[in-house]
Amino acid sequence: MNYIYDVLLNFQTEYYDFFEWNQNDNIYHMRKTPIIKINKKQLNELKNNIVKFDDNTLNIINSKSERFKQNSISKQKYIFIVGNENECLALKLNKNGVISQKSSLLPNEQDDVIEILKLHSETKLNYNIIKQKQINNFKTRFEVENEKFIIDELNKIYRQNNFQKLNYLCLECFNKSETNIYNAYIKLKQEIKKTNKNFTKLYNIFKIINQK
Repeated sequence: MNYIYDVLLNFQTEYYDFFEWNQNDNIYHMRKTPIIKINKKQLNELKNNIVKFDDNTLNIINSKSERFKQNSISKQKYIFIVGNENECLALKLNKNGVISQKSSLLPNEQDDVIEILKLHSETKLNYNIIKQKQINNFKTRFEVENEKFIIDELNKIYRQNNFQKLNYLCLECFNKSETNIYNAYIKLKQEIKKTNKNFTKLYNIFKIINQK
């Protein structure tokens, strides 16, 4: 097993390039992390899909990584880095072998991993793609996360059957009231996908409401 030492990882449910890391993200300072060289096809599959690894892979990487935590070092059960001679990707699996989170690497640390991988041959990892994910390369992390926030808030209002609040949002966005709660809900959800001025307006309204 090959390792890289002293790297930073930023595990999220979605994959984000290093320049989209946020200041308040929970950064993992890894003391030691297994690295595995794979081909470009497998790297793209692991990066862009929900994948389940076989038990053999779980056994191989089990507790092989270590994380700095305050004044101690803790073993991490299923964390490892895969890559080729151009790009790397860190993976965190759950106990069933399913990828739960992913992380990019900082450029200089990715270069260090690549230099190590150049000296080794590729490994064919065994896994199944259990769900293909739709990747939107035209939206930033900020836009994706804020869109989810607005949709969650709209869903909550709709479940509460709060027509007054939905109608108020329609008046704010379209200068026109709605007579049907379902129509108001759908109209607002469709507007979110456009990422226009109403997207920003809804986001600001919900942020203000949540601060009260």
